[in-house]
Amino acid sequence: MQNQDIMKLLAGLGGAIGLIDAILGFGGKNLDNSKVILLVLSIILAAIILLSIIIPHKFVEINWIICVVIGIIMIIYTSLVGGVLVLVGGFVGYTER
Repeated sequence: MQNQDIMKLLAGLGGAIGLIDAILGFGGKNLDNSKVILLVLSIILAAIILLSIIIPHKFVEINWIICVVIGIIMIIYTSLVGGVLVLVGGFVGYTER
């Protein structure tokens, strides 16, 4: 396996975990406006990651910079585990350069 394939695998796992985490977040009883906005942001970020892996040339070409930026945003605002996986995937993609 090349580093690009490992990066896509880690980013895909992180995106899937982030999406599941966001969907399960809507089940909470204390949903205020800021919580809903963060959950929607999490769904958008996870969808960007997953679509860039499933449809690489029609959506966004995934590279290490995108993985690092989205991973940091996911760690800060949405899903910790998913963000860490995407961030590690970005660092693995950087080592290929």
